[in-house]
Amino acid sequence: MSIVTNSKLFIAFALLAFASLAHADEMLFADHPLAGRIWDMHSHSFIDEAALLAGTDKANVLLLGETHDNPLHHELQQKLLKARIESAARPASMPALMPALMMEQLDAESQPALDQALAGSNRDEVLSSVTSLIKFADWQAYQPFLAIAVDNKLPVIAANTPNRKLQPVIWRGYAAYDAGELKRLAVEQVWSESRQNYLETYMGGAHCGKLRDELRAGLTRSQRLRDALMVDSAISSIDRGVVAIVGSSHARRDIGLPLYFAARAPSARILSLAFIEVSPGVTDPKTYETGSATDDVPYDLVWFTPRVERIDPCANLNMEAKP
Repeated sequence: MSIVTNSKLFIAFALLAFASLAHADEMLFADHPLAGRIWDMHSHSFIDEAALLAGTDKANVLLLGETHDNPLHHELQQKLLKARIESAARPASMPALMPALMMEQLDAESQPALDQALAGSNRDEVLSSVTSLIKFADWQAYQPFLAIAVDNKLPVIAANTPNRKLQPVIWRGYAAYDAGELKRLAVEQVWSESRQNYLETYMGGAHCGKLRDELRAGLTRSQRLRDALMVDSAISSIDRGVVAIVGSSHARRDIGLPLYFAARAPSARILSLAFIEVSPGVTDPKTYETGSATDDVPYDLVWFTPRVERIDPCANLNMEAKP
């Protein structure tokens, strides 16, 4: 694959992210000792689902970080979303508001169309309309989330930023973005050299180690701005509660959304839960805690799951990107 334009570059990254979907129904290592267990990264101990639900009830920002093509991750996210809705519906719940559903899979520019569709009265027509706005290739995997939202009248936040809006920052730096907005979004406020080094390394690995330095730095900038803008889309909904369906990298405490939520809403109670696929032969949960931009843990909790069988997305990939 030869990439020679911006649009083709982003197509290549999309293909990389979804190259495995043909095999998403084949799960590996279901008998792994960690599969199905929940690990508290702060106490370094396993917890049960009751303790997990008690923690999610207390959070007004609940980040559910997935691997996008793992269907079990989606099932567990839906389970926790339903539990949060049931909790909000209890008479003693304070505040007695249904949470907003925040989705990376919807572009922010679709918010007006999304709000208009959700205001409809015909359930099937509403669900069809909102589902049509999903930008991810595997849109069918996310329809159940929207069905839950429609059936429970949840506000839905279209959180993602279209790639074309981030291209100037990728190629020309933050000078291509409004300085006042960067300050308001806390893009520089939350950052550090260690976070920068880690995220650049992470970006290089996520793209098969085939990014030239300029592009790796540019994608790091765009990831930071994307996270800051995702938080901006949800900041007004914190009082009612936010349940976010995002990729696991966005849910990370050291480089992702929690940084910007904490900076913009210091009183917010943030819980970051990642669904992590087990690795064969790696049975010590502490091993999965390694690799962080800071001394803090990358997530509050980890729910271990079997792994999806995938085609190697890096095989025969050649990137020759130009601005």
